Amino acid sequence: MNKHILTTIDHQLNPGKYTKEQLRQNASEAAAIYAEYAKADYAIGAGYVDYAAANAAYYVYAATNAAADYAADYWVDRYLKSSKESKQDYIDEINRGKE
Repeated sequence: MNKHILTTIDHQLNPGKYTKEQLRQNASEAAAIYAEYAKADYAIGAGYVDYAAANAAYYVYAATNAAADYAADYWVDRYLKSSKESKQDYIDEINRGKE
């Protein structure tokens, strides 16, 4: 489970839970991880998963209009398809903390 995607989905489900600074930090950390993969010249599959996570986190941080919201959704979907993870697993993890 990718913590950056978890935060991104959590923010989408619970707007206002995270401060703008927390979202910026999430995006920054995700981008740094992707940059490390890019520098190390990892296989395209592994690098793309991190690229998608970094983009999803960035667009949630930057979201100020419908286009940015759409972009965040797009990159979350791309991440989930590339990683073969389930969005429901992320939602279940988020809801686990509410019980």
